[in-house]
Amino acid sequence: MFTTSLHKMLASVCLAALPAFALIEPETEGMDAVTRDDGTFLVGSPTYVFDRENGAGGIHSESELWTPEKLRMRLLFNRLSETPSWTPHEPSLWLRTGNELGDMIYQDPLYSKEDRPSNRTPILEGGFRSSAFMGLWATARLFQVDHYSDESMRTRNVQVDGSFAWFGENWPMFSTAYGGLGYTGHGVEASVLAGEEYMWEFGESSRWIPVHYSPRVEARVDVQDLSLSLAYENAEYQNKRKSESGTRTEWNGSAYYRCGKLCKDGMLWFGAGVQFRTVEDEGTVYTGLEDDLVVWPFAQIRFAPVAQVTLDAMLGVNNRDWLLQDSIEYKTDPMPRLGLILGEKNVAGTRLNPIADTEEYFDGDTISLAADGSMQMHELYVRVEDSLSVFRLGARVAGWLEYGAETFDTTGFVEDKVLTYRYGDVGRIHEWIQGLSGEVWLGIDYGKMFSFTALGGYEHIWGPSREFEVSPVEYYAAFEGDWLLNGTFRIAHSLRYRSDARWNLRSQNPMVVKGDWYWDATFEQRFPKYGLFLTGTLLHVLSDDAIQAPNGSYDRLRFVCTVRKTF
Repeated sequence: MFTTSLHKMLASVCLAALPAFALIEPETEGMDAVTRDDGTFLVGSPTYVFDRENGAGGIHSESELWTPEKLRMRLLFNRLSETPSWTPHEPSLWLRTGNELGDMIYQDPLYSKEDRPSNRTPILEGGFRSSAFMGLWATARLFQVDHYSDESMRTRNVQVDGSFAWFGENWPMFSTAYGGLGYTGHGVEASVLAGEEYMWEFGESSRWIPVHYSPRVEARVDVQDLSLSLAYENAEYQNKRKSESGTRTEWNGSAYYRCGKLCKDGMLWFGAGVQFRTVEDEGTVYTGLEDDLVVWPFAQIRFAPVAQVTLDAMLGVNNRDWLLQDSIEYKTDPMPRLGLILGEKNVAGTRLNPIADTEEYFDGDTISLAADGSMQMHELYVRVEDSLSVFRLGARVAGWLEYGAETFDTTGFVEDKVLTYRYGDVGRIHEWIQGLSGEVWLGIDYGKMFSFTALGGYEHIWGPSREFEVSPVEYYAAFEGDWLLNGTFRIAHSLRYRSDARWNLRSQNPMVVKGDWYWDATFEQRFPKYGLFLTGTLLHVLSDDAIQAPNGSYDRLRFVCTVRKTF
């Protein structure tokens, strides 16, 4: 652990360096939650995060809610995630590595002899995407994040054969390698990637479930206003300790059309699409999909009868579920440089994520992942921002109501070494929950050279909080700064605090995640003439080692560095 004097020294450095709206690089795509300060972001691993913006409305995690914008995200059990990302990078060559600080390089200056930890877990990545030749290009990537892996390692490693990763023996939460070809040109962006992947998914039972994709193949095509995707996954499951194994062969994909140039200047915009999954299971597979098939057609519409008013709606429906999301927003400029937004949004449906599996199997018990009935959430919000020369001053206030919120009806627990699992079913809270939130911010911008934002937020929720999966944080504060010196050296800082959050339903007694200060910093040297970028990031320097999610691992101080050459 850090000494008190070191905490004070680093805190002084942070406060002296405060300026600028930070763009802190996380370990990998989809892990932005580790640098967020505007809500409840609790990381159990790179493959499981509770992510909820303060004042977002409702008590659910954002990853649980299906939207058309998430069509190409990965479905990890019943959540939508960007991690691990199979989205091709821009043409470049890159290497990335880093570690939870505690290895021999850092022990002497940071720790006393008796407090020195053992070597901690790393991140390793390498990849490239070539320049296009007659529109054709190639790409390959191998990456894994071992962070958040060691606390549950003793229980997870007995479930699988070997190290369950491309390299190393830390049983990382994911280890991915893929390669493929693509085409760019004439209004077409297309790619076909194939690879092999090791991953641990987090179930409603609170188990870490190992999945080995061998192979996984994904194709994407964007032709002007039409987007198509198709993936084949041969998933292998195992639990060596119980002599269990099984396979799932899955096809999933989507087709999505958005009215583009035809609607750009009109008052009516529309989009429509369909997403599907079909699975064939053999042996012991730990989740189930009703009828082994889900087809999810949906439609969107935007209507702007006047320039200041916008109405948006999305409706999806199939034989099992329906989901409606709509909003109305009024924008005006009552004074020069002063912007005002008034809005109202609604979410209603039978399931937040209708494409997810419908059952999980645990110790001979079947956990239903689809609650009876439906939910509804309604939110009113006001946002105002004033721009005075280099200054920005803004505020946001929101109030919301939710009935039938999804929760988990726990019927029992079982202990397994350091982990706790639960029995029960996904259920609903059959009463109204209310929330009121607010946020204020002050910003300073000086061209591309300097930016600074200070913000604070608060939210209070009335309702049966003991029935919430997570009781969100009530308040947070952040000071974020970004400098670009001489157009070549970038420094970004973020000092933030968030109050306590609480997990209520995954253990006998609620698990409190204590509030803490976090300092993150990114330093980047750019060589624009050569297309070269050297980036180093420190994450969670001031915070104490803490577990942020049940059956998760410690969130620790860590360092990540990247070398990237663009083409």
